[in-house]
Amino acid sequence: MVFKSKVDIWMAFIFILVPISMLYGVITEPSAVLLLVTAFIIVLLCILFFGTKYVIKADELIVYGGIYKKRIPIKQIRSLRPSKNPLSAPAMSIDRIEITFDPHIQVILISPKEKELFVKKLLEINPNITLKS
Repeated sequence: MVFKSKVDIWMAFIFILVPISMLYGVITEPSAVLLLVTAFIIVLLCILFFGTKYVIKADELIVYGGIYKKRIPIKQIRSLRPSKNPLSAPAMSIDRIEITFDPHIQVILISPKEKELFVKKLLEINPNITLKS
């Protein structure tokens, strides 16, 4: 099952404003270097914006964040907790879920649009996951 990332308005604003301001710079002061940098940044933002998703496949959670890909066995997930942590993560919203998993007690922050359904699917596969508040 594929879950899209929730997108906050401020993130959408950044993903629209940055390319527009860079394109304005290319139009007002044409430069091959500026054009290449602008094109690179726009492609990177598109990859991040459209490539952030979470896939539950069999007994595995696969987190895609642009070019980032992390596979987490659902049986290794220890806990889920709501989070507003602004640290860098494969999430397009500040309304996040903190997932703690083994080995070595790792943490990842994600922001699925359908949080309740996402949590329900994880619990169906691993009922031992602790829900924290």
